[in-house]
Amino acid sequence: MSAEAPGKLVLVGTPLGNRGDLSPRAREAIVGADVLFCEDTRSPLRLLGEGATLPPRISCFVANEGERVALLLENLERGKVVAYVSEAGLPVWSDPGLRLVQAAVEAGYAVDVVPGPTAAAVALCLSGLPAEDVRFLGFLPRGGPERAERLESIARERGTVLLYEAGNRVPALLRDLAAALPDAESRRVAIGRELTKQHQEILRGSLAELAQTVDEALRGEVTVVLSGTQAQAAGDPVQDATRALWQLVCDPGLKPREKAKQIAALTGLEARAIYEQLGALRRGAE
Repeated sequence: MSAEAPGKLVLVGTPLGNRGDLSPRAREAIVGADVLFCEDTRSPLRLLGEGATLPPRISCFVANEGERVALLLENLERGKVVAYVSEAGLPVWSDPGLRLVQAAVEAGYAVDVVPGPTAAAVALCLSGLPAEDVRFLGFLPRGGPERAERLESIARERGTVLLYEAGNRVPALLRDLAAALPDAESRRVAIGRELTKQHQEILRGSLAELAQTVDEALRGEVTVVLSGTQAQAAGDPVQDATRALWQLVCDPGLKPREKAKQIAALTGLEARAIYEQLGALRRGAE
């Protein structure tokens, strides 16, 4: 690696659909790079226009990202600035780019990001659901035990959940969620489609409701925002023990010796000492 001309990898966020969302800095990063890695080599031309002068473009998508790592490092070693653009949105967020970042970081090269839109952030803002505690899961596994395990974890999730899904699979996703979540009637959902485009649409309702009404494929990729469960978490030994101890202390029907005996069994402390403390508390109250 040349110290005089260190290479750099730049991840460039691109619009979700509205080309007006491309920032001047993003445009400059794309045009000014020495090499442009692209999820789809046609995307930069569509974005900047056929007349744009672009650096050499190299395809880099899910299936070949691992193979592109060697070419990335080769360019970085030569001091080149390599920009990477996914088809839409911010690289790495359920898009290629992670392997490139990991390789560049491990090899000691600089990595930068030109921020841009992400469907998850846009949909969350439009959903009206809480944004303080959010879990981004991207695309769920297509089937098998992995999907079942992920659905089970969503059922317990108390924060807002963000999911990506292909439009044609949204009805099946909603049905699977409704079947796996016992509180589907109370879990709120917002489904964002065609985000930032002319026909942007947000479908809102309960999970149970939308699982029944959304029965046809939606167009394009979709972002699903799901509210967390309000059910009381079960099986927390600390909470259970604290609740039981408080009930024993406050139970007026138990004689002091029996109360001390049960508290001792629950806490592991000596029953006699507890009995004496309960007596002291009673005398103090009187």
